[in-house]
Amino acid sequence: MLQIRLFGKPQVICDGTDITPELGNKGCALLCILFLRGGEYYAREKLAAYLWPDSAASAAKYNLRYTLWKIKKSTDIGEGGRSLIKLDREYCCIDRAYDYICDLQTIDEIDPETQSADELKRACDAFGGELLEGDYFNHCEDLNELILSQRIYYEKRKNRLLMKAAELYEQRDMLPEAVGILERVMEYEPYNEQLALRLMTLYERGGDRSRAIRFFNEFRNRLASNLEIYPGSAITQKYAELKAAPAAPEPAPAADSVPGLHVQTYCLRAVPCFWMADTVGKLLDAVGNDVRPDDRTLLRVLGAIQPAAAVCAGAEGEVTAAPAAVAQAFIRWLTGLAARQPLAVHIRRAGEMDDVSRGVLEYLLAERPAGLTLLTEDGGALGDMPSRK
Repeated sequence: MLQIRLFGKPQVICDGTDITPELGNKGCALLCILFLRGGEYYAREKLAAYLWPDSAASAAKYNLRYTLWKIKKSTDIGEGGRSLIKLDREYCCIDRAYDYICDLQTIDEIDPETQSADELKRACDAFGGELLEGDYFNHCEDLNELILSQRIYYEKRKNRLLMKAAELYEQRDMLPEAVGILERVMEYEPYNEQLALRLMTLYERGGDRSRAIRFFNEFRNRLASNLEIYPGSAITQKYAELKAAPAAPEPAPAADSVPGLHVQTYCLRAVPCFWMADTVGKLLDAVGNDVRPDDRTLLRVLGAIQPAAAVCAGAEGEVTAAPAAVAQAFIRWLTGLAARQPLAVHIRRAGEMDDVSRGVLEYLLAERPAGLTLLTEDGGALGDMPSRK
């Protein structure tokens, strides 16, 4: 059995043996081009031009013959047997009758209209990363452009499959599953207003009106800070309806072994400083106007990532600050709050934290400031920085 992985770091395994080093980057790129064509024949001359554009025609053809020979040699299944690639003097293609599994072909063959939500979610989990992740081919502009365009195409396809899975979960009233998937898509489409409105609606359906309101505020701040635009009428109207609706009675607080003020924070890898901005916003909501005068200088700097901090500090106009200054202000303000009263910060989806916030969190985990407890979303102590998902 031949196993071919083209998403994430390319890998080709034949009967348990990793043959990727034998094929090399160009061999994996050649396989990728052929799988993108499905089972259709591809002109060898065009393949040579993609992979060796700077070589003379004779040299490019030789390089292609040698690369095809390496693939054939590594995948032949015996005398008179099949090889992964069918070829003649002018064309070549993938032999669909060969015994193999390829993640790209598997994803191409998914029909979202005939798959269950669980099947669609599992299929999307098979995306191990970007197409030919980490590969860049010097002097091969057409090849690099092809790979980039296909990365964009498959990212959009994955999001469409996830959206369909969320729709199916929603139809079955499996709201936590639907919300989890849409939050995952939101990481890649952080400015998608229709998606944001759909999430707010699901939060409301799940009985978490306050979460829907907080989400709108985060989304509005993201648009204002990064794009200098504001949400449209549909989502703004939804927000107004949520604010006008009577608040549901708050559940009795659960007993908790960690004393002090608790805040629930969220991570979004695609948006720089998102966890820090979310933490600042949640803490300001919690402490209200109880902000000391000496905090206002720090909050003015934090206004670069959280508009509510700029307002609290009395800053006028747009606030800008270098990432290092923002990180230092965040650490000083957070540790100052914790020194005055015990503070517990719950971190949801910590493995999806943006890089800047991740560095700050690693610092806090190493320093362990007095009064500050960092917790996972289920309330467990956060001992080490979670690995990337």
